[in-house]
Amino acid sequence: MNRKTLLLTVAGFGLGVCAAVAGNFLIRQHQGPDSYQTMHQHHHGSDHAASHKAESNMAHSGGGAHQHDEANMPGLRGKDTLEIEERDLRKIFQQHQGITRSVETLPNGIRTTTEAKDEELRDAIISHVSMMVTRLEEGRNPEVIIQSPTLDALFDYHREIETEIEVTELGISVLQTSSNPQVVALLQKHAGEVSDMAARGMAAVHERMMGPSS
Repeated sequence: MNRKTLLLTVAGFGLGVCAAVAGNFLIRQHQGPDSYQTMHQHHHGSDHAASHKAESNMAHSGGGAHQHDEANMPGLRGKDTLEIEERDLRKIFQQHQGITRSVETLPNGIRTTTEAKDEELRDAIISHVSMMVTRLEEGRNPEVIIQSPTLDALFDYHREIETEIEVTELGISVLQTSSNPQVVALLQKHAGEVSDMAARGMAAVHERMMGPSS
C-alpha cells in the first residue's frame, strides 16, 4: 500500500471531520462552567489517593462505574467530546499492548509515529490523532478529565504550533514544530507522556495523576 500524505489546514480537515461524524454522533452537553476544573482537580490533586479509594468504595457498594472503570472509562469524557472520540480513546487504552510508537526529538519540535497491526485499533488511532490535531489547530480543548496539564498548556499556545500528519501503512505520523522554545519543550514532554500511556495504558495515567511518591 502506498503511503498517503495529508497536510492539514484548520478549515479543510476540520470540516471533513465534522461532516463525517455530525450525522451519527451528538456533542455532549457541558456540565456547568466548573465541571472540568472540578473533575480535573479531583483526579490530579494531592488528595487523589483518597478520592480513588472513595470511588472504589462507591463502585462496590452501588454497583456503578467509578472513574477508573477499565470497561466504561468515564474519565475519557470531556467538555464537548463526541461519542466517537471517547470510543476511540477507550479502544486505544484497552488495546494499548498492540500499539508501537516512536518519537523523534527535533530542535524545533517532534515527529511521532504511532501504529498498530490490528485494523480496528489502527483506525481508532488515526481517528483520534486526526480529531485531536483539528481540535488543537482550532483551539478547542476537549478538557478530558484525565488529560495532563501539559496538554492544557499546549492548547493555550495552539496558534504557535505547526502540524503536519501523514497516514502510514500501519498508522499515522505527526510532525509538530514551533518557533517558541517553551512550546517545543511542551510538545516534547507531551510526546513522552503519550508514549508512556501507549506502553502502559491506564496504569501510566493513574501514576501520573498520583504524582511523585513521597
